[in-house]
Amino acid sequence: MFYNMLMIVFYLILMTKANGYQKLQFNPDYNLHELPPSDGPLLIEASINLSNILEVLEKQQLISLETSLRLYWKDSRVRPVERFLEGNDSLGAYITLNPKLAENIWMPDIFIDKARSVRKPVFFIPPAYLRLYNDSLVKYSARMNYDVACPMDFKRFPVDEQTCQINFESFGHSSSQFVLRWKNISESNINKNINLAQFKFSVKLSDAYSTENYDEAYPGLSIQIQLEREVGYHVLQTYIPSAMFVVLAWFSLFIEPESIPGRVAMGMTTLLTLTAMFSSVRQNVPKVSYVSLLDIWMVGCIFFVFASIGEFILVTAMIRNGQKKESRKVEDMFKIAIPVIFLIFNFAYWPVLLC
Repeated sequence: MFYNMLMIVFYLILMTKANGYQKLQFNPDYNLHELPPSDGPLLIEASINLSNILEVLEKQQLISLETSLRLYWKDSRVRPVERFLEGNDSLGAYITLNPKLAENIWMPDIFIDKARSVRKPVFFIPPAYLRLYNDSLVKYSARMNYDVACPMDFKRFPVDEQTCQINFESFGHSSSQFVLRWKNISESNINKNINLAQFKFSVKLSDAYSTENYDEAYPGLSIQIQLEREVGYHVLQTYIPSAMFVVLAWFSLFIEPESIPGRVAMGMTTLLTLTAMFSSVRQNVPKVSYVSLLDIWMVGCIFFVFASIGEFILVTAMIRNGQKKESRKVEDMFKIAIPVIFLIFNFAYWPVLLC
């Protein structure tokens, strides 16, 4: 029984391959290990459909994309049988083949440089197709999800701009064997309905390039995604609350120094809350060694709150030393100095942030 089932499965596999091959005509000397014949380097054109930007992972410095990459090249050694032509588009009449047949014809060895993981959104059959046109043009398209490294600079966080470059390169064929080129820009599609929580984005298809980090130059194509962070989230979640805590600490100066519990509770509460807020904000970005614009703001706010607490300690010590009159002058000076210096800090900070 098991033997019979095995033979049936084997027969179905052979029939599937035969049905695919009978639609094609191969040259007698066809070899899938050899590049298609051409005058000079073989031209391989590409277009892309950016369906979605799934996620921007700032802590890992990764961007997650969903794209369909389409490759076009001429292979005069193989052509479709005319009676099996089943469709027609702007490139001509074609037949659509099972993508598994791509294992048995020459395919360009394109990979995604600096990809951390690559996934195929498969239900049953992989989301790919292979088309062969009546003029021996081969078109291969595949849908993929992948995470790609995107080095980021957070010096201007939270108004930073990041550029993620995704490179498609040949792994084994040099630039003398084939060249890569984007087709007309109209052949590529960018989903205009992509919404990112904190970013505006733009996409640019860069010109073909050749790698210079190896013993030979290898052809490649790149797509650049420019990410511009929206500052509105941090204005509502960080800037306004932290400024209010500074004002609250300033209000504590109007409480009489003799009311020690009230002054201490107000000052320490604002200081601890600001420190917790600062820690929460820092969790959204990698642990970098340099200072960002948001770090400067949060440290500045903590400084003003700490100055309010320091003023209370100084005034209390002066009162205990019998310098009550002088302590009043110190209090009046701090009531004016803290808001004035905080306003100067704002006038200096916001033009730098928004420029």
